[in-house]
Amino acid sequence: MKNLDAKNVELKEMMKNAIESGDSEAFAKAQFEFAKEIESNILQEAKQTMNENLNDQAVMAKRGLNPLTAQELEYYNEVIGGEGFAGTEKLMPATIFDRVFEDLRLEHPLLSEIDFVNTTATTEWITRNNDVEAAWWGKLTAEITKKLEMAFKKEKTELYKLSAFVPVAKAMLDLGPQWLDRFVREILFESMAIALELAIVAGTGNEQPIGMIKDLSGSVVEGVYPDKTAVALENLEPQTLGEKIMAPLTKNGKRTVPSVLIVVNPLDYWKKVFPATTMLTTDGTFVHGVMPIPAKVVQSVAVTEGKLIAGMAKDYFMGVGSTQKIDYSDHYKFLEDERTYIAKQYANGHPIDNDSFLLFDISGLDITPAKNVYVTNAEDFHEPEA
Repeated sequence: MKNLDAKNVELKEMMKNAIESGDSEAFAKAQFEFAKEIESNILQEAKQTMNENLNDQAVMAKRGLNPLTAQELEYYNEVIGGEGFAGTEKLMPATIFDRVFEDLRLEHPLLSEIDFVNTTATTEWITRNNDVEAAWWGKLTAEITKKLEMAFKKEKTELYKLSAFVPVAKAMLDLGPQWLDRFVREILFESMAIALELAIVAGTGNEQPIGMIKDLSGSVVEGVYPDKTAVALENLEPQTLGEKIMAPLTKNGKRTVPSVLIVVNPLDYWKKVFPATTMLTTDGTFVHGVMPIPAKVVQSVAVTEGKLIAGMAKDYFMGVGSTQKIDYSDHYKFLEDERTYIAKQYANGHPIDNDSFLLFDISGLDITPAKNVYVTNAEDFHEPEA
């Protein structure tokens, strides 16, 4: 996916705000404008490729185009022949949706870290309940059998609907299957990226997944889970991180914590976490991301400024699937020369339990690097992911 210009960044912020406020009308309008920007960029780029050999895979890759499978080519040709998705009887090939998943995981570190599962065509998903042992030495009594049955639970994947609006102009259809494929993938990618990160971090549970920062044991009002109370994190010293992050995540010593995922707002990362984890080596060079615990720091705009989330990435389950059918929408007729379609995804996500993720207040975080830490080999450390 290509870098977005300032206008697109503004439109993404509008979509984010609309999702957070639950304003579906504002979201539809912002996403429509965003889709038009993507369309405009693709049309402009397509004009610049008139003399290029788009059968050359290197050229196609440079333009963000994929060699299409026979099934994908047949699908897009039917869309073009029918002048839109409305007359298309074929389902969108699963490989298209798989590519969107791959891009999401590659370009959004938070989505690549969690237990992120493609549940297309699946209505239930079996997950492990960490609170129950899944093995037993001895006789299988009725009581033990019951405990073993409780070790697994079924997750419904069709509960929450995420809609992406796909306005297709005749000019886009005229470009051919490869360009239409790129257009569809970019819209699905951008729409899902925004909504999924917001849901994973702060989803309310009301017709959407439950976020990491939510209190699963709190009072649920009209389907909305309350936020956890943020605990002050004063510094990134070994004792502080061991006591406030690593120890609680062991669940009173019942499990090991080999590494921890830390999620912060990009502004907080550069203002607080970066200076607190940057060290000067003995050879006079700086290394970044130096922490006294095994941790991976990722940035997400979905995290509120002044907050830090910590937990084991595998303790969040997110199942996302697609109907593989793009339907015509009668509700949004923005322009006369095009039709607006809706691509629907279905998802369900939540922390495994209420202790899976910890919420901290880092508004008063001491940005002084940890004391008594000496760095001699800069090659042992790496930049955190943005």
